[in-house]
Amino acid sequence: MPSLILLLGGKGTRFGGKKQFLTYKGKFLFELLLERIENLFTEIVLVAPQEDIGWLKEKFPRFKFAPGGRERQFSVFSGLKEVTQGEVVVHDGARPLAGRRLFEEALKLDSCDGKIPVIPLRDTVKEVSPTGEVVRTLPREKLVAVQTPQGFKTEILKECHRRALKENFLATDDAALLERCRKKVCTFHGEFSNLKITYPSDWEIARCLLENWEKS
Repeated sequence: MPSLILLLGGKGTRFGGKKQFLTYKGKFLFELLLERIENLFTEIVLVAPQEDIGWLKEKFPRFKFAPGGRERQFSVFSGLKEVTQGEVVVHDGARPLAGRRLFEEALKLDSCDGKIPVIPLRDTVKEVSPTGEVVRTLPREKLVAVQTPQGFKTEILKECHRRALKENFLATDDAALLERCRKKVCTFHGEFSNLKITYPSDWEIARCLLENWEKS
C-alpha cells in the first residue's frame, strides 16, 4: 500500500496565522481529513514547522514526521526522505475538505507517472503586462485549475525533486517537476468543494460546508 505526505508547514502570512492548525468542534481540520482517508495508506508523513513537531508527535505518535522547508517544494522533499513505499500521494493541509474519492483516484496510476485532480475554470482568463494592460485572452477551454491530492510513483518523484534541487528550479506543485523531467502526468476530475484555505474568507466558506455536511 502507498504513502501519504500531508503538508502542514507554512506560516499562514496571508491568513494571519497557522491555518493548518484550524479546528472544528474540537478537532484539527487535518485530523478530520485523516479520519476519512487514513486506512488508504500504510505510512503517513506529516510535514510541519520544526517548532510544532514535538507536540504533534505526542498527540499523533502513529505517524512519521519531517520538518518543513522555506518553500513548499523543499517541504515535500523533506517528507519524501521518510517515504519507503512504491506510490506516494502529496496533499496540502490547507485543503482539508478533499473527499476520499480524490485520494483513491490519485492512487490509480497505471501507466501514469503522476496523476493530479483538475477542475474547469469558471472565469475568463487574461494575460496582463507588468503595467496592468491586457495582452490577450487565453482559451479557457484548454485551461484547468489544479488541486491536490496528487499521486506519484515514489522513485520518479524523488528523481525529479533531486534534479530540481540540483538545478535550482522551483515549482508551485510537484506535477510541474515531472513535466520538466518529461514524465507522464495524467489528470482526473477534482472537486469544487476541495477549496484551499488561504484567506479568512476561505475559512468561513469551509466552515459552512462542514456544517452542511453534518446536517446531511
